[in-house]
Amino acid sequence: MNKEETTKIYYERINKVIAYISSHLDEEMDLNQLAEISCFSPFHFHRIIRAHLNESLGSYIVRTRIETAASLILYSNLQINEIALRVGYEIPSSFNKAFQKRFACPPTEFKERHTNFNQINYLTMTTLSENIKLKPSIKMVKTKKVIFVQSIGSYSDEGTGKAWDKVCEFAQAKKLFGWKTEFIGISHDDPSITDSEKLRYEACIVISKDIKPEGEIGVKEIVGGKYAVFMHKGPYENFQQTYDAIYKKWLPESGYELNEQPCFELYLNEPKKTKPENLKTEIYIPIV
Repeated sequence: MNKEETTKIYYERINKVIAYISSHLDEEMDLNQLAEISCFSPFHFHRIIRAHLNESLGSYIVRTRIETAASLILYSNLQINEIALRVGYEIPSSFNKAFQKRFACPPTEFKERHTNFNQINYLTMTTLSENIKLKPSIKMVKTKKVIFVQSIGSYSDEGTGKAWDKVCEFAQAKKLFGWKTEFIGISHDDPSITDSEKLRYEACIVISKDIKPEGEIGVKEIVGGKYAVFMHKGPYENFQQTYDAIYKKWLPESGYELNEQPCFELYLNEPKKTKPENLKTEIYIPIV
């Protein structure tokens, strides 16, 4: 087996473990179990995963659980105890301790102390930019099968662009592009909660063929259902302002609650051929 084939296998295995962790936060996980999923030996597994994530496996799991809980505290109506259970903490005191360690305040005070939640003075209907339309269309979306490449780091750094280059090169080689190919971005983390160097982003292309994972190229489904769809016009760098407006202005007044699926962005024009101020993006927020 040559170096390129070995690298592909490593990425496939790591992607499988990361996907498993994200979808099983409410369950117990241990090194041997995750090593078995990855097909690496327990002895080598934690070193391999640490090199990929830039943190230990245990630290990654705890951080993902607590930051998921923080998002639920800010953007859902769930009680603290229910949130704790959803991220794998059956004992409230253990959850409180882990949360306090990460955010330097108890979960009961997090929403009030969260700077971005209390100190945004532009989030009113009269002061919002014209490019932020808080009148979404409500759509039933079908499940989409995608290929993707994940990047870890700031959403605005070169890693995001490299992820797109890789997934597009793969799609080109496999002849997956059609006349109406959809390009989707999934930003898994809230930059106001997660440190910028640990933000997870997936560059996705919707496919209609059966494709197997290959190296850094993963295959997954974006689950269908009811979504509130907002139009963002302008630079991608302004996404956070739009997300803030949605979550902190529109959502509390909408009568809807968030589904547990991640939101995603559907890019309607090509950034290499479009001026930043003319870029159009649909933002899909999963709701119930």
